[in-house]
Amino acid sequence: MAGDSPSGAKPLKALVIEDSEVDALLLLEQLKEGGYAVESRRVDNAEDLSAALAQPWDIIFSDHNMPRFNSTAALQIARAANPDIPFLIVSGVIGEEAAVAAMKAGAQDYLMKGNMARLVAAVDRELQDAADRRARRAAERALLAQEEEFRIARTIQQQLFPAGPPALPGYDIAGASCPATATGGDYFDFIPTPQGRLLLVVGDVTGHGLGPAMLMADVRAYLRALVRSGLGFENILTQARHLLIEDLGEEHFITLLFAELDPATGAWRYINAGHPPGHVIAPDGRLKAEMMPTTPALGIDREEEKLEAKPIALEKGDLVLLLTDGILEAHSAAGEEFGEERALEIVRRERDKPAAEIIRVLMAEARRFGEPGPLEDDMTVVAIKL
Repeated sequence: MAGDSPSGAKPLKALVIEDSEVDALLLLEQLKEGGYAVESRRVDNAEDLSAALAQPWDIIFSDHNMPRFNSTAALQIARAANPDIPFLIVSGVIGEEAAVAAMKAGAQDYLMKGNMARLVAAVDRELQDAADRRARRAAERALLAQEEEFRIARTIQQQLFPAGPPALPGYDIAGASCPATATGGDYFDFIPTPQGRLLLVVGDVTGHGLGPAMLMADVRAYLRALVRSGLGFENILTQARHLLIEDLGEEHFITLLFAELDPATGAWRYINAGHPPGHVIAPDGRLKAEMMPTTPALGIDREEEKLEAKPIALEKGDLVLLLTDGILEAHSAAGEEFGEERALEIVRRERDKPAAEIIRVLMAEARRFGEPGPLEDDMTVVAIKL
């Protein structure tokens, strides 16, 4: 059974469970007058219904009592095949008890054959409800997929961070990272070299989620592999930058503060690739040195200019602070920025405490500053005390 498709009519695929062809035609005529162009099929038994349900339908209409079938059995079969198809009972005789039972079993509505005035309105409503249900399910599936993505990214990111600080006599070193979402684009690492030095890395990939986490995994893998190859300090980052260009594409870039510490002498060298400045605070709280950017962020500098390290002589009592912009750019409810001066003041105030405690206090105050809103960006801090 098929209907006409007049211009402007709304297409509707209707499965009609009805033993009377005349009643089925009257139903379809009502739908046509209501603005629907109906493509339909009529069945009156379980076998034909099961076969018909192999095709997609927008809506099902079912008589209640038929010689070989009834709406209760039809509803069970329809719901087993597809629970989202609207199921409307259209019957000449159906008791109130049977109608209530049908609604509890999953039928959306019932109409009496002698009073079809609200048929079109009921169809409009149920089709919209079905569309809403599909949209909700699609949103739920997308959310589950996103949660799975975050779970994978979180697992990756947990493997990026050091299991603990390096044990260097005469040094108190700590690092911590707090992502704004389930995962973040921040990264820090402590990498010992074959020559007995220690490389320290603090980085920030644009964005959040699986993509930035994977890029940070690349950074970590490249740097650690290149360290083992015996390259010099500048050449390690030069080669890593070259390898990362293709990975980053045009959409991402990485800011990175890359430093080398010689524990025996306190000699410190650094390259700042577009990252917020690092700081060296003297024992009296004076700002002894700032590690300003020395080259563009990785992924922006595609001509690969030569990298040159800047030296700083660290002395007993000095405190080195490396962080990402999530600390500095935390905003209060009034729109005020946490800022560098506030961060440095906290570190000066807490400088006699262990490095891990300094980091904890700094991050806690930055987060408190941004309340009651959510964390806007990842926060990462590394502190080194001599």
